[in-house]
Amino acid sequence: MVDYAGHMAGPNLNQQAAIEATQGPVLIIAGPGSGKTYTLVERIVRLIRVEGKRPEQLLVVTFTEKAARELITRVSNRLHELSISFNINEMYIGTFHSICLRLLKDHREFTRLKRNFSLFDQFDQQYFLFQRLGKFDEIADIDLVIGKEQTGRWNRATQLMKWLNKVAEEALVVAALKTGDDPAIVALGHAADLYQELMLEQNALDFSGIQAEALRLLEENPAVLSEVRQQLTHLMVDEYQDTNTIQERLLFLLAGDEQNICVVGDDDQGLYRFRGATIRNILEFPSKFAPGRCKQEHLTINYRSTPDIIDFYNRWIADEDWSEGDRTFRFDKSIVARDEQFPDTPSVLKLRQSDDGDFHEEVVTFLHSLRDKGLTDWNQVAFLFRSVKNDKVLALARHLETNGIPVYSPRSNLTGPFFSRLSSMFLARMISSSAATRSRKTLARFA
Repeated sequence: MVDYAGHMAGPNLNQQAAIEATQGPVLIIAGPGSGKTYTLVERIVRLIRVEGKRPEQLLVVTFTEKAARELITRVSNRLHELSISFNINEMYIGTFHSICLRLLKDHREFTRLKRNFSLFDQFDQQYFLFQRLGKFDEIADIDLVIGKEQTGRWNRATQLMKWLNKVAEEALVVAALKTGDDPAIVALGHAADLYQELMLEQNALDFSGIQAEALRLLEENPAVLSEVRQQLTHLMVDEYQDTNTIQERLLFLLAGDEQNICVVGDDDQGLYRFRGATIRNILEFPSKFAPGRCKQEHLTINYRSTPDIIDFYNRWIADEDWSEGDRTFRFDKSIVARDEQFPDTPSVLKLRQSDDGDFHEEVVTFLHSLRDKGLTDWNQVAFLFRSVKNDKVLALARHLETNGIPVYSPRSNLTGPFFSRLSSMFLARMISSSAATRSRKTLARFA
């Protein structure tokens, strides 16, 4: 019998230990394919079934809305299996942004936001800055932050948005930036101050500002913080290696003295540093508490991959030096395969380009050979590059498309049938946006 996590029904010993560790801080290091979602679901079910927790007492943070929906479905199905009546809609379950937005709406009277405030997506925010770039140009040394006028208004608005979001994601103190020694930092501080004034006038909130506004709400209103702390008894965060500074501050602020925080993640799978994520959050988590207080559980049995792939992963990791002096930048772990019979076929292949061959054609030939040997969907093939905007990568993608092999790479800015559809969809989004109901001449100036 196989459960919904893809492995034999019932938790293994490490999963069971993680499920039962419900008091105090807990760090679950979940290797790839180790059933972390299964473990998280069973932990939530235990809190409800065994410890009698009500839905509004549990806060569960996932990294994407899709992951949140999947978790809600799994928990609901599991509770239905056990004939347990539970209103999961009352749980604080979702992304950091969605949960922070719920807190802001529940306690809006304690924030700067008025009724019916606007929520900007990335394009709305960028266009908002583009329209008001002249105001920011009045700030001394602002070109050190967003470049000179010759670089173009849209590009400068892009840079300005990036740095303003960085201020919000890192929960930087604007007043401290304005009194710094570096002219660029001072200019950024004044830009952040002006931006907050403009957003206040607009009664608007951008995506990055949701968390900063929630942090401000809790820090500046002790009564609200006390009320939320009394309500929440257990906090769980998935993909903790991808959290940033402000998310860590929010989590510890909400935890209070009980510190019933369970974080799940893998330091080997940190992906989102460009969003302000910092791997130190998971590496330093145990040190945030009194010595020995934080329990650690390691999920190391991989239920997804073949032994060849797992051995390759372990060897590749072992080749790196993860320490510097007395500091270690990785939790020590070795992933093992599930106990099962596997086909006697190679799972890890090393490809080498021939000196006198056509690389593009060689890739096409190789892909066709995979198809001939049983590959059923091109979605089963992934290419990894340092950048998908590299000229050589773009040329390969176009060649694959020409030969009937569709490529999905939304960040490549590729042209062609598939990517032309993407471009048309984006242009339609621009034109229909409430923040961009301007003439086509204005849109043309973006270039």
